Amino acid sequence: MINEMLREKLLKAEKRIAFVSTQTTGVMASELVAALKDIRFIIKAVTPDMEKKVDGVSVLFVDDEEIIRRIGEQILVREGYNVLIASDGIEALGVYEQNKDTIKCVILDLVMPRLDGMQAFRQLRRSAPNLGIILTTGYGEEEIRRRFGGLKLQGFLRKPFGAASLANMVKEAIRQTDVKG
Repeated sequence: MINEMLREKLLKAEKRIAFVSTQTTGVMASELVAALKDIRFIIKAVTPDMEKKVDGVSVLFVDDEEIIRRIGEQILVREGYNVLIASDGIEALGVYEQNKDTIKCVILDLVMPRLDGMQAFRQLRRSAPNLGIILTTGYGEEEIRRRFGGLKLQGFLRKPFGAASLANMVKEAIRQTDVKG
């Protein structure tokens, strides 16, 4: 909703700048053209790429911090996934049960209230042995691998993570799930 409103405002600004830049010469025209490039970049960033739509594949993103959930959701929507979100392990298990036919990957924060990521991981793994599960945390990878190395985990992302890292890890977890599933 917010992205759509922002997109509409940017499209209107783009049209105004494009018109004014054709009527102007010199330094002002070059500044307007530069502003136009920035606006086009922003429009592309907030507009889901419909070419990338991954039909029938949902990703469940679980984190107790709203800002992390929103950022993760935006990254994955841009990659074409249907994204479901949950704020803790209990909510995640409920969302998974309702959507288990389409969820191919779950991104779980390790530290959450009510039911933490490790407890949710164990319950998900019991009901879905081949589900792609990625763990996120602020702890170092060495510590996680030492503590949870024996678990069937498709990936580990250390916070803060980048968009490309998240997108690539989800794609790989889904690929592994499809090979096994």
